[in-house]
Amino acid sequence: MSNCSTCGEKLLPGALFCDGCGSSAAPVKVARKLRQGSFTTIKDAKDGLLSPGERLKGKRHYVIEEAIAKSGFGATFRASRVDDGKTVLIKQMLDQPSYDQFRKQLMQSFKREAIFLSKIKHPAFPRGYEYFERNKSFYLVMDFINGKELAKAITDYRTEKGNIEDGLVVYLGIQIADAIEVIHQHGYVYRDLKPQNVMLDGVSSRIKMIDFGTLYHRADPDPLLFESEGYTPPDLLDKTKPFLPAGDIYSLGALLYEAAMGETPVLGDVKPLMSSGRDKRLCEIIQKCLAVNPAERYQRARQVRDDLERLTGKGIWPFRTSNPIKPVEISILPKTLYPASCTFCEFCGYADQSSQVGYCPQCRVPLRVGRVELAAGKKAPSKEFFLNSDETVIGSAAGCDFPLPDKDGVLPKHLRIFRKNNGLWLEAMDSSNPAMSLNKRKIIGPVELQDGDEIQVSDLSLRFQIKDAC
Repeated sequence: MSNCSTCGEKLLPGALFCDGCGSSAAPVKVARKLRQGSFTTIKDAKDGLLSPGERLKGKRHYVIEEAIAKSGFGATFRASRVDDGKTVLIKQMLDQPSYDQFRKQLMQSFKREAIFLSKIKHPAFPRGYEYFERNKSFYLVMDFINGKELAKAITDYRTEKGNIEDGLVVYLGIQIADAIEVIHQHGYVYRDLKPQNVMLDGVSSRIKMIDFGTLYHRADPDPLLFESEGYTPPDLLDKTKPFLPAGDIYSLGALLYEAAMGETPVLGDVKPLMSSGRDKRLCEIIQKCLAVNPAERYQRARQVRDDLERLTGKGIWPFRTSNPIKPVEISILPKTLYPASCTFCEFCGYADQSSQVGYCPQCRVPLRVGRVELAAGKKAPSKEFFLNSDETVIGSAAGCDFPLPDKDGVLPKHLRIFRKNNGLWLEAMDSSNPAMSLNKRKIIGPVELQDGDEIQVSDLSLRFQIKDAC
């Protein structure tokens, strides 16, 4: 275990930065991968809770590395995806008779979370990869977030700085409100917004929402009730009426109140906040969120976000806010491991040919890099190439970005992989004679590539992968 070169604090294995001072400086190069357990044997998972060293088979294979948390219904685990080494989070729910009376609702909420995460594409949410049943358990595989719970992040920040600035409250409020608005736009009410269900990405400081088992849809006839003391308003505990987005607005106000004051609010009493000396405009926004009557609150999260953004001074003169509050964030941006010409943002399409920053400055998410790998044969080593962020030409000609072996059926310029909006697409250079297929299907026109796609060019096999650039 090495020490931080700035403050001398011991660095955890696999840490991207020092937990003591936040510095990315270290006497040795800090590993960018999380530590992985060393297993002498790997065995297939059986009935019961997963254990480190077990292999779980879904559409893809995963090796369980570490248990993250356990509950009466199951557990969550950090795991490694076997084919590409990607670190993922696996949620396991046991199918056991001890919760038969709630089984239908629990299964419905677990499946709803899986469907929601598989459809959502927003930097504030982990991506869901697959949902399946094995060995009398149900599993959900999603992105693993390497960061801190917001509750701990705020506590650590307050301990270090002595106070939470108005700008940090504004920064958190804008990001969380934006994420909650996405949930509302998809027809759901979150119902359990609290600092423990919000993560702060350890590198980019981007807000990441977690734990979507409480999602409610208006079509749900018999939802389970959830209560988090200090955050759940009375209207989210009354099953006789449909739950409305205004319930999440109260929880958002309670979260911002706690960030500002260090304690959760008492229902109907915001006097401590109003007399705290904080910016009056910010206090009034939080006060409106915490109105006891749901009709008196903001009705959508985007309204909270817009009002908070106005405090930052955004706008065209003469409509800019006077005395703006500058957002305060905690950010440690790493350098990309790949040339800037290879990286792009999969959410907004951002790409800068000269930048070496590993995170998109607009979306605050890791930039991505695409890779193709040529399986040269059983004995010969595979050949790989990291794709350009704009266009990559592949063929048998020496002048191609990625030259293939000169074989029958491989044209001098056979195919190109190009960036369109926020994705990488595949297209034959000569559509009249492509001699090419994607996942064993003939290609007709441009098609967007997905991680793990197999491209067949004549008798050559190319594998496409996409990964974080840092």
